[in-house]
Amino acid sequence: MSLKDRFAEAAKGEPCPYQLMVNSLPVAEQEALAKAWEQGLSQRLILRALRAEGYKTSNEAIMAHRTGNCRCPK
Repeated sequence: MSLKDRFAEAAKGEPCPYQLMVNSLPVAEQEALAKAWEQGLSQRLILRALRAEGYKTSNEAIMAHRTGNCRCPK
């Protein structure tokens, strides 16, 4: 197996840490989060709110997901 094959295998089909966290939220919380993004709240405000509610994520994980540079299936 080549490096290219190993990287492709490691990256396929598995959501990134941010998406896994979002998927674990209750539906009402997912909807509130989606609305916050739609309203244009800053990434830092959203991160602070998530952490205040006990959800674990990072600025880097959010940024990677929002820019499409995460491992989520494309």
